[in-house]
Amino acid sequence: MRYSPSTSRAAFACSAVCLALAGCAGSLDQPGRFAYLGFPPDAGSGDTSSDGGCDPVTDIFPLSCTASACHSAQSQQANLDLQSPGLPKRLVNKPAHGGPGYLIDASNPAQSVLYTKLTATPPFQFQMPLGALPLSTDEMSCLLGWVQAAAAAGP
Repeated sequence: MRYSPSTSRAAFACSAVCLALAGCAGSLDQPGRFAYLGFPPDAGSGDTSSDGGCDPVTDIFPLSCTASACHSAQSQQANLDLQSPGLPKRLVNKPAHGGPGYLIDASNPAQSVLYTKLTATPPFQFQMPLGALPLSTDEMSCLLGWVQAAAAAGP
């Protein structure tokens, strides 16, 4: 099989680019500056030893809140986006849509609407996740701990 000169040049150029991209980037003076790259947005520092390894941003929200397109970045039911970067700071002391209270109440985290809407006796309207099984006790504890940490950190 014969190849034209332009095909050979294109193949050579493509190979060169691939080799350049796969090449070693060298060493870093302070590799710790990039430690956050191994964690999803807003997941925190990666130290989950104090809370049993839970992180609602990666463990609860994608499965129960954003996968059904209810509180995703695109649909934002009740003006609540649990998918975009900036959690939890975007939610601290932000008024809940459809009823009284704050999504994350900095002065009373246990009364945060983000948490109480998941309980058996939610404020205004329905228990979340709507149309799905309620969160487990462990998931509720995880979320409450996350809300309390967010409230303590403030907006």
